[in-house]
Amino acid sequence: ISMQIQKGQSVDLDIDAMAFGGSGIGRHEGMAVFVDGAVTGDKVQASWTKIKKKFGEARLVKIIKTSPDRVKARCPYSGICGGCHFQYLKYTKQLEIKRQHTIDALERIGKFANPSVAKIIACDDPFYYRNKMEFSFGYDSEMKFALGFHIPGRRFDILDVKECYLESEFAVKILNKTREFAFVKKWLPRKYGPDDSSDVSGFLKSLFVREGKRTGEVMVNLLTSVQVPEGFKKEMEELVEELLELRDTKMKIVSVYWSRKIAKRGQVTKIEEDLIYGKPVFAEKMILANGDELDFEILPQAFFQVNTLQAEKLYSEVLKLAGDDCGTVLDLFCGTGTIGLFLAKHVENVIGVEVNTDSVKMALENARKNKIFNIDFFTGDVADVLKNMKQMPSLVVVDPPRAGLSQKMIESMADLKAKKIIYVSCNPATLARDCEYLGKFGYELKSVQPVDMFPHSYHVENVALMER
Repeated sequence: ISMQIQKGQSVDLDIDAMAFGGSGIGRHEGMAVFVDGAVTGDKVQASWTKIKKKFGEARLVKIIKTSPDRVKARCPYSGICGGCHFQYLKYTKQLEIKRQHTIDALERIGKFANPSVAKIIACDDPFYYRNKMEFSFGYDSEMKFALGFHIPGRRFDILDVKECYLESEFAVKILNKTREFAFVKKWLPRKYGPDDSSDVSGFLKSLFVREGKRTGEVMVNLLTSVQVPEGFKKEMEELVEELLELRDTKMKIVSVYWSRKIAKRGQVTKIEEDLIYGKPVFAEKMILANGDELDFEILPQAFFQVNTLQAEKLYSEVLKLAGDDCGTVLDLFCGTGTIGLFLAKHVENVIGVEVNTDSVKMALENARKNKIFNIDFFTGDVADVLKNMKQMPSLVVVDPPRAGLSQKMIESMADLKAKKIIYVSCNPATLARDCEYLGKFGYELKSVQPVDMFPHSYHVENVALMER
């Protein structure tokens, strides 16, 4: 085929499937063609951009026949900013696609016949679900001042956004007020040089807005480079006064930071922080289906699950699968300890392992704050800690990064002979691969529960249970 097709040539395609990553898939003389922005049920005209032996890629030119699953996107920037890939798809259809991606990965990569994949747990409200957003300062394609998002595939252009349906209406008020203030004060966005010591004009980098979905507490953090104009701190205090005048029925700004990023070639990047207003942390709370609660105090740089309310559903599933008859639980890649802390209320003891020292400090602080004492946290590489484990856990909970587990980790984990392994995964492909490998050590895949943590994106989280 590829001999006859030329780049830029037009092709009509019936879209009959969706790829993990959000592209629609059509077929041209038996070859799969990936079209960004097309959905199952569309008939489209597209133009070839890449031609390989077994597949092709094409750019959507126009929709000839519209899929019944298409809806009008709520956001005017949908399809441009890259944040909400699927806003033009019915939410029920998004959920169906994500569950299907999980099944496909388990069958194709994991070689599991008819895997037991439950109905996906939906988000009660697929809008305003995030508790953290980063907006970047810069210039748009016409070199006008902008505060918004990096446009995918364009390294320096910033899309100036005036509305966004991912965090909250209050976050958008903060965004617009900050843009207006910075523009009036002639604060300049930083143009990107090789590092902070290069001679580059401007100093504004990012605006972070974080909020407690359960508490209504909001933290604002303005990130700049080290060199700022004289009198900047005083102007920051003026900005705070204007931000505090913004009103919202549920939300309230409790802290405002000014942070500076110190980046020099060959040195570790550091962040300096000045608390300009309020308290050093904002509070958040998590409540599980069984009524268990945990309180958190979150610092500007601290990691926290981005979707509080869905994380509660995710952790409720982990608790349900763990049951109440566990002795020692090993919590690998434990982050700031949330899963382990919830489990600690129902088991003899928990050992959390995490490579990031800041996360471990935070986990210890979370345990102290919630008066949970049957949990220990260790800083170290998971593979090393597994090698030296003395205690035999009855349950292992693992929540690895997207790349999943190494074979060495799986072998060391299998040596512990835990009765159950609960695998929390943000990548169906590596989940399927790892579960298949665990099967070689006598573990059987019992169930998989997909959870929609990020509506309008192709991402899907899964909780899998494996038993010896």
